[in-house]
Amino acid sequence: MKESTRTSTPSSGAKPKGDGEICLRPSSSVFLGDQQLYFTQEYLATNSLNMKYVVYFAACQFSGPIAVIYAAPKSWFIWIRTISGRILKRDLPCTDPVFIDWTRAHCLLVLSKNGRAQVLSSIGEKVSEVFFDNQVSDVHECRTFATSRGDSGIAVMDVDGQVAVVNSVSEPVIWSMRPPYSELPTAWTAFQPHSQLTHILLIFEAVFLMGCQGESLQVQNHASVWVDSSTKYVKCVVDDARSRIAMMTENGKIQIVSIDLSTCFCTVEVTEHEIGKCINFGWVGNSVVFVQMSSSLTVFVNVSARRKPGDEVLVYEKMTANARISVEPDGIRLFESTRVEFVEAASREKIAVLNRSLNEDGAYLYKAAQEMEQGTGHNSFAASTVIQDMYKAIDDCISTACDTWQPEEQKLLLKAARFGMAYTNTTPDTTKLMRAIKEIRVLNELRMVRTGIPLTHRQYRIIGDTCIINRLIDMGSYSVAIKVAQWLGGENCESVDRVLLEWVRRSISKVSRSNMKMDQPALEALDEKISAKLLQFPHVSMADAARRAIEAKLPELARLFIRRETDDESHVAVLLQLNDVSAALTKAAASQRPQLIHQVVRHLMTSESRSSYELAISRIPLAQCLYQDLVRQEGETRGISSRQMLALLEQASDFERQTLFHFDVAEIERNPSERLNALRRAKDAAKSMGDKAIEEILNDVSAFAPLQIQRGQADMSVRDTIIEIADDTAKVAQLKQQARLNDKQVLLWTIEGLAKKGKMEQLFDLAQKRSPIGYAPFVKACVRYKRNEEVNKYFAKANGYSDLVAANLAKKNYVDAAKLAYDRRDREVLHAIHMKSHDDPVQCPRVKQLLNSMDQA
Repeated sequence: MKESTRTSTPSSGAKPKGDGEICLRPSSSVFLGDQQLYFTQEYLATNSLNMKYVVYFAACQFSGPIAVIYAAPKSWFIWIRTISGRILKRDLPCTDPVFIDWTRAHCLLVLSKNGRAQVLSSIGEKVSEVFFDNQVSDVHECRTFATSRGDSGIAVMDVDGQVAVVNSVSEPVIWSMRPPYSELPTAWTAFQPHSQLTHILLIFEAVFLMGCQGESLQVQNHASVWVDSSTKYVKCVVDDARSRIAMMTENGKIQIVSIDLSTCFCTVEVTEHEIGKCINFGWVGNSVVFVQMSSSLTVFVNVSARRKPGDEVLVYEKMTANARISVEPDGIRLFESTRVEFVEAASREKIAVLNRSLNEDGAYLYKAAQEMEQGTGHNSFAASTVIQDMYKAIDDCISTACDTWQPEEQKLLLKAARFGMAYTNTTPDTTKLMRAIKEIRVLNELRMVRTGIPLTHRQYRIIGDTCIINRLIDMGSYSVAIKVAQWLGGENCESVDRVLLEWVRRSISKVSRSNMKMDQPALEALDEKISAKLLQFPHVSMADAARRAIEAKLPELARLFIRRETDDESHVAVLLQLNDVSAALTKAAASQRPQLIHQVVRHLMTSESRSSYELAISRIPLAQCLYQDLVRQEGETRGISSRQMLALLEQASDFERQTLFHFDVAEIERNPSERLNALRRAKDAAKSMGDKAIEEILNDVSAFAPLQIQRGQADMSVRDTIIEIADDTAKVAQLKQQARLNDKQVLLWTIEGLAKKGKMEQLFDLAQKRSPIGYAPFVKACVRYKRNEEVNKYFAKANGYSDLVAANLAKKNYVDAAKLAYDRRDREVLHAIHMKSHDDPVQCPRVKQLLNSMDQA
C-alpha cells in the first residue's frame, strides 16, 4: 500500500506564522491486518516549525513541546515551541550539542560532545546539570529511558564503548559499565523493567550482552534459540510497557522478543525495502512498528503476536516531506514543514463503532443516533432493537467519543450513549458519561492552537489531571491552566491556587531579575496588577503572594500585598516573616485573638532581648496579661517568674495588676511574714492606684495579720478563727473588734462554730435571745454537723416566710418549702426550690407539679 501526501517546503523568504491552524478534518484510516491505523492531521500551516533546516529534533512525550537546534556559523541555537508552533523560547545558545531529548518530567536534556548535560525547563530556564565528562571521553551515542518512578534516566556511550548511566535525571548518580570488546556495539539500549534495576543491552552483531547496576555484562546464551547468527542486529527498541523489545537485523528481519530475551513472539521479514539502513525505528502502539527510511518515507509493519509463520507481511508506506518523528505511548507524531499528523493504532471500541462492524452493539447504537439526528426516528428504533448488550454499546460509544478528534463526531457519539441509556432496564449510571464530557472538554481546550497540546485520551489517562496542570504552568499557559483546573476540580480547587501562586512567583521573579528600577511607583503598579487578578479568586490568600515577594527579596512589595489580607492569622505570620514585630503585635491585639498574641510574644522571646520585648509588650494591655501567664507557666521556679512579672508591671506602672499580683502571692505564700509583706505591698499599690475602698480593706487586713501571727493562727482565715474560738465569747468579741466585723457575720460564724464543737447548751442559750437573723441558720448548722436531735428544737422556733422556707430547705423538706412559696405566689423562690429538689427523685415531681400549677394559673 502507498499513500503520497507530499507538501512543498516554504521558501526561506516566506514570513513564518507564529502559530499553525487547527485541523478539524475527519481522520483517515487504513487496515493493516488486524490493526487499523488512524491518521489525524492535528495542525496545518505550521510554517514556523521549518523542519528543513533542523539539525537536532526532540518532542516531549504526551504531546508536550518540541525542541529543535539550528546551526549557525560558530554557534548553535535552541528553539522551543508547542506542537502548534507557538514559540516558548527562541535563540537559546548551546555549545557543541550531540543529542537532545525530553524527560518525562517535562524537562529538556541537552548533551554536549564533552559529556556535559544541561537540564532545561520547557521555557528554556536552567534547572540543573549532569556531568558525564569525568566518566566518559567524547560522546558517541545516547539513550533516554523511562523509570518505574515516572522519571527519566539517561545512558551515554563514549567513543570507546563505555556506558555511563544516570537512573534519574532529577537525582543524578552516575555509574558506568564497560563491555569486554574493543569495538562499538552494532545496537544497544537502556531500560528499567518494572520494579527492577536499570539494564544495559549491548549487541555485537549477533552476540547479546546484558547487565544491570552492580553487575558485569553477561552473554545471554538463552537467546540463541531465536537469534539469527547469520546477520547482525542494527536496531533495538523497548516498548512503552517495558515488556518487549523490537529487534531489527541488517537483512530486513524484525523480531519481537521478551524483555529478558527468553522468548520470541513474532518474526517479520520485510523484503520490499532495505530497512536495515533506516534512520529511525520504533513502536506504534502495541502491535505495529514504524521504520523511517528517509525524511520522505515511513513504513508501518504489523508485528502482532497473532501472526503465524508463513502469514503475509503487512506493510503500509506513507510519503512525507522533511518529516521528523516523535514516539508516544499510543502512536507516533509526524512533524512536517507545514503540518503535524498523529498516527495511532485504533482501539477495539473505535474499530467496532466507527467501522459499522457486524454484530457489534456499539456500531448499531451509533447508527441509531445518526438516524435520530437525521430525523428518521423509525430507522433509529429499528437499529436500537438489534442491540443485544446495551450497557456494552453505551461504554463503546463513550470510549470512542473520547478517542475522536472532531467535536461534531464527539457530540454525536455522546448523544448515542445518552440515547442508549433510555433503553436500559435499570436507572442508568451517568458517572462515566459525565466524566467523559468533562475530559473531552479539557482535551478540546488543550488542542486549541493557543495551547498546542494535542493530547489523546489514552495519554490523558496515563498522566492524569495534576500532571496536565503542571505542564501548563511550566509552559506559562496560566489562563488555560486555571480554566482546566476549574473544570476538573471546581472554583475552589487547590490546583487553581497553585496556578495563581506560580504565576505570582514567576511574575515577581521576572521583575526582580530584570534591570528595572523597583521604586515605589513600580512596586505599586506590580501590586495593582497581581492583586487585581488574585482578588477575582477570594479563596486565594494574599499572604501567599506576600511570601513569594519575600522570597524574591522584595519586602516593600510584600507589605503592599499584606495590606489586602483579610485573615488575621496569615497577616500576622507574614509581618513576623518581615520582622515587623511592632506591626504584628498591634495587628494581633486588634484581632482580640489570644493565640495570635501568644504567637507574636513567643516570636519576640526567641528573637529579641528581654528588655526590648518587654518594652514592646508593655504598650498593649492584653499582650501584657498573656505574657504574665506565659512567664508564670514557663518559669523554672516561682521566684524567678514572680520577679520577672513584677519587674514588668513596675516598668509599666500598672498598679491595678500589681495589686492583683501581690494578692496572688499572699494567697499562695505559706510563710506568715512573707504573706504579711505581700499584703502591705498590695496596700501600697492600691494607694498608688488611688482606690480608697481597696486601700482601707487592705489596711485592716494588714493590721489584723500580725495579731493572727501572734496567736499562732497565721494559716487560718478570719472565719476559721471565729469558728475555732466560738465557745469563748471574750476572744470572739476581741477578734470582732480587731477585724472590724459586723454583728450578723460574727453571729453566723459563732452558730456554726458551736454546732461544730457540740456546745449545744451555749447554742441553745444563744437561741433564747431574739435572733436578728432568724432560726434557719441554727437548723442549717445542726443538719450540717449531724446534730439531728437538736434540729427540730430550732425548727419549731422558725417563723416568718423567708425563715420557714430556709429552714425547710436546710432539712431538705422541698415539698413543704414549695407549698409555702406556692401560697405566696412567689414563682422565683419556687423555681429555685425546684432546682434544688433534683437530688431527691421522690420530692422533685411534686415540686414540679406545684410549679406547673402556678404557671397555668
